[in-house]
Amino acid sequence: MERMALTNGMAELTEELQVALDAARAAGRYLRDSIHEVRIETVKGAAHNYATAQDVESERIVVDAIRQSFGGDAILAEESCPDAASAERLWIVDPLDGTRNYANRLPFFSVSIAFCRHNVPQVGVVYAPCLNDELFHATRGGGGACLNGAPLHRVNPEAELAASIVGTGFAYRQGAALEKDIARYERMLNRATDVTRYGSAALDMCYVAAGRLGAYYEAGLKPWDVAAGILMVEEAGGVCTDYAGNELDILSRTGGEFAVDLLAAKSKGLAQTILRIMPS
Repeated sequence: MERMALTNGMAELTEELQVALDAARAAGRYLRDSIHEVRIETVKGAAHNYATAQDVESERIVVDAIRQSFGGDAILAEESCPDAASAERLWIVDPLDGTRNYANRLPFFSVSIAFCRHNVPQVGVVYAPCLNDELFHATRGGGGACLNGAPLHRVNPEAELAASIVGTGFAYRQGAALEKDIARYERMLNRATDVTRYGSAALDMCYVAAGRLGAYYEAGLKPWDVAAGILMVEEAGGVCTDYAGNELDILSRTGGEFAVDLLAAKSKGLAQTILRIMPS
């Protein structure tokens, strides 16, 4: 597989980063080549929450690559290992973030891979094979996030909310369970330039890191949705918190289920503005 030049400050995590880059590329190529052959594999409790055969195969590609190089590490992956416990060395994998988009041949999907130590992301890779072949990566303390190997330069990093596009998502809730989401959406729509929903949390956070979005928020996310993207935002100079402005726990649970309420913003000031207007 092709190799990507590593930026300064990454020596300690060189192998983990390269494994993640190679695995994301391999899985992403498979997804791109298979997009016209989508087949529903499993339904997860509701008709609109499902996994395709391509989710499963993409995950196998990534997990096999990790185990080949780091056989002793723990892996938390959406399809095959969704309940793995925390560990000193933990890989968190979303083999296809944006399954519903993919199943409908929309290009807004990605492969997301994070390597964590003590539940804190140290390496993050997000690959969008059908969106200009964009591959984002970051390492903690590595001097910033990168896009296709080049340093990521944020667009309008100090823009206020009124000049910002904000991303969001509504997970799989319907009916009355959507009331708080709709209330947040209405408040944001009245203050931001616009509010959009792409359907891939990992990509939304990469777009915040790049400054394309001013912020992104969503409740009830899973660790595999956010682990890589959080690192991307933080290394690009942005901030990530929960809805109360507290530090995130990517393995937090509600009622026994993983549930991360995330706000990612490209600046501290923008995050503070959003937290003031967002209902709890």
